[in-house]
Amino acid sequence: MTPASRTQQVTRLFELLSKTYRKRPADAERPVLENLVFAAVLENTRYEIASRVFTTLKEEFFDWNEVRVSTVRDLADAGSGLPDPVAAAQRVKQALQYVFESSYSFDLEDLQKLPIGQAVERLQKIEGVTRFMVAYVVQNALGGHTIPLDAATLRVLNILGLADESEVISGTVGGLERAIAKSQGRDFAWALHELGAEFWADHRAPQVVKIMKSLDPQSLERLEAWENQKTRQAVAPAPVAEQPVAAGASAASPVESPEGQRKRGRRKKTEPETGMESAMASQTVSQVTEPTQETKQPPSPSEQKRRRGRPSLSGKVVPEGQRRPGRPPKAGSDAVRKRGRKKKA
Repeated sequence: MTPASRTQQVTRLFELLSKTYRKRPADAERPVLENLVFAAVLENTRYEIASRVFTTLKEEFFDWNEVRVSTVRDLADAGSGLPDPVAAAQRVKQALQYVFESSYSFDLEDLQKLPIGQAVERLQKIEGVTRFMVAYVVQNALGGHTIPLDAATLRVLNILGLADESEVISGTVGGLERAIAKSQGRDFAWALHELGAEFWADHRAPQVVKIMKSLDPQSLERLEAWENQKTRQAVAPAPVAEQPVAAGASAASPVESPEGQRKRGRRKKTEPETGMESAMASQTVSQVTEPTQETKQPPSPSEQKRRRGRPSLSGKVVPEGQRRPGRPPKAGSDAVRKRGRKKKA
């Protein structure tokens, strides 16, 4: 049997979505700027939650300028219930900051007078804006025909077999606008977004699994493979950074482990000597450390005279030729000659 084309699969998906998500909220008439802010909080979340957060921003803050100058933390507190309140707060704050610095006002109504292409270029220049935000403004404020896709809806389409990995990375899926008529664009975009947001909150929610089984039974296998990949990425150890080679060391030399490294300031222990070397070493040490009998007993007076030395007041013997403190050496003595004086010719 010939496999169904993407257009046929998208049409079948729209039928399943219409049976599951039936009550699309009434379209709220918002200015272009407010549609941009609403899209910033709508990414990857249900319409009901996004509407509550948007209402909080309008009622708890004085105006959009106060939202602009508020901290990301304050805006994130107002976005309680969003999948990523900090990211949503950053998108809102950056968009308002760019619009204010560009025109010193909070007004984007002039985009409605431009062709769709030029309006899209203006929107894409706004700092912090995403593809989903641009597509949402084009569909809901500028009258264009495009399907807003965020990370959640892109991943759902990928698992359903309606988008490959390259399209998920690029953020665009070809054939959606051709398969869905412009008059049904908002209904399809709302239902698909609800499916994506529900999947983002719970990958195996009952309604999500039901749609996957009905459209393509192999979707559950792709879902399991994607979940296993995410699990492996979550538990994978961080790569160990290579240690730089010290100056003068060979790059091919092995790096010692921390246990085998020598501690700074301590010499490496050597192996004890054996045999003849040990005996000679012990004999040398004993000769240095053990005083002889001659040095232990003081010399006799006759020996002192024979050595031409006299005992000092402290009882120590002054060796021959050593200068006594306070007395100049005799002329012609050995001490003078030892100091390097030249002998008279």
